[in-house]
Amino acid sequence: MSSGAESEAPRDWSALMADRCEPESEPSARIPTPSAATVAQTVLGLRSQDLVTYDAVSSQPGASTNELATELDRDRSNVNRSLTRLGEAGLVCRQRRLLDGGGYFYAYFAESDEIVADRLTEALDRWTEAAAATIDTTQWDEQLSSSV
Repeated sequence: MSSGAESEAPRDWSALMADRCEPESEPSARIPTPSAATVAQTVLGLRSQDLVTYDAVSSQPGASTNELATELDRDRSNVNRSLTRLGEAGLVCRQRRLLDGGGYFYAYFAESDEIVADRLTEALDRWTEAAAATIDTTQWDEQLSSSV
């Protein structure tokens, strides 16, 4: 009984590499349409909890961090971090409100749909430029997963 190893002829890898595979379909046919949440997470670096916080701010204009934390059943510090990321992304703004007994709190408001669309478009343009630069400078003979 032969193992078959001694009967194999050496392969001509150069000939195999010259015959590249043809794709079975156009790449665009396999690219899913991203949701608004996916776009915001990708181009603005937001997390899913940030988007939930954004929805709460949208439905409760003028809410404080404490009110949002109660509504979301999350710790106030976690809500505050989400509000900070949303503010840095330009999706929410805050206004300082004075309390009758002294002191103040911040009331949060979602930006208008127009402003949100502008912020996402600007961020998408920057992200696309950065992605194109990555494509141009990547050594594709290396494994893609090695950079993850």
